[in-house]
Amino acid sequence: MRLLIAEDEVLMQELLTLHLSPEYDVTIAKDGAEALEKINLETFDAILLDIMLPYVDGFTLCAEVRRMGQTPILMLTARTEVEDRVRGLELGADDYLVKPFDFAELKARIHALIRRATMQEEKDESIIQYGSFKMDIQSFSVQVDGQKIDFTVKEFELLKQLALAPNQVFTRDDLLHLLWDEEHERDGRAIDSHVKNVRYKMKKIGARTKLIKTVWGLGYQFDMPEDAHV
Repeated sequence: MRLLIAEDEVLMQELLTLHLSPEYDVTIAKDGAEALEKINLETFDAILLDIMLPYVDGFTLCAEVRRMGQTPILMLTARTEVEDRVRGLELGADDYLVKPFDFAELKARIHALIRRATMQEEKDESIIQYGSFKMDIQSFSVQVDGQKIDFTVKEFELLKQLALAPNQVFTRDDLLHLLWDEEHERDGRAIDSHVKNVRYKMKKIGARTKLIKTVWGLGYQFDMPEDAHV
């Protein structure tokens, strides 16, 4: 498994390499420009991005990685402001970790992201389909109105949970428990950010469904396409 770490602090580079190299083929990029070059030339199983990078910041890198594909992204930040975390999620990051962090937790987060991305342990049925909505869990693909839409790992997992129980209303806490590990710092605004991203992608292709609807005062529910027969 190949891991790209974009980090400008030399001590943190050394610590990350020390803790992660026994399990991963680690590549270090010391600034945003170098990271962008490596992302364009090489393939990685997951990417760790520090927000405060020289030349090209972590937010810009995150957006570029997501534009190119669905490689899992874990943001590393010394900032504690929720707004920074929300911004990263809105740009397509799958997870975040605030410095200083425990390296055992970091490894657990990376393992979880790669596991979800590869779908190696997926136990659900392969295809979920309601009318013009089709989700192939094994190939990690979604089609709406005949158009293929690219979702991040977390967006895909969110949609899958809702689509598997289309008549159920999920609270933010329900979805946080389903999408993140127990030790993850839970913030309902992370769910709101992913919902916003899904709806934007639906609007962008002119879809007749938002895929996720708000049930005011309760939470979120799958937005059943008009042509579905359930």
